[in-house]
Amino acid sequence: MKTRVIFFDIGLTLATAMEVTPRRLWSSRLNLSEKETRRVGRLIMTEQASEPSALARALCKVLPEHSPGEVLQAARTIWDEQADSVREIPGAMDLIVALRKMGYRLGILSNTWFPLFQGFRTVFSPVMHLLEYVVLSFEQGCKKPSREIFCRAVMKTGLPPHSCWMVGDSYELDIRPAMEEGMKTLWVLSSPERETSTLAQLLRGEMRKPDLVAASLEETRVFFEDEEKMP
Repeated sequence: MKTRVIFFDIGLTLATAMEVTPRRLWSSRLNLSEKETRRVGRLIMTEQASEPSALARALCKVLPEHSPGEVLQAARTIWDEQADSVREIPGAMDLIVALRKMGYRLGILSNTWFPLFQGFRTVFSPVMHLLEYVVLSFEQGCKKPSREIFCRAVMKTGLPPHSCWMVGDSYELDIRPAMEEGMKTLWVLSSPERETSTLAQLLRGEMRKPDLVAASLEETRVFFEDEEKMP
């Protein structure tokens, strides 16, 4: 069966946001301990909170040493900053349009929280209707690299795993679990300096290689054009 569905990661694959990760942003704003930072990171990526006050209430349960007013003020500020920081990686929307014209069904499979997805949805509004499958950690209650979220994504398509591609920038979060689920994989290695240890292990044959490795979104488009031509 020919592969017909392509799932994309969002962060550093289709879009960028603030350089500081969300959990580190919370850590600096509230002067969190490392243990508290990990708690916040897990919660914000898996909590179905669609506005700051709901998120603040959930955060207060894992940050008992911080006042509710302090947490709510930080939530409101960080929420807006995150939503406003999303930017398209050049060529991402053009790639989505091109792949859809080739006949591929498209989706996103991402660890994210509501304000970042809100920003993504705004920036990518011209092509959101082309993304048929939307599988997000804060909606699913689980996050990559858990195989559960990949399994749910595949189930949405109604196709077997080998008929789905996962395209992402992180080997550990995107590529490895997708391969374990039986999906095909394309690793967008646009920042190899962040993956030096993984690359070394791959070269030594200690880890399984992805199906394809691309240096850019343009190269990704070329790969799928070539696949489209295959019988």
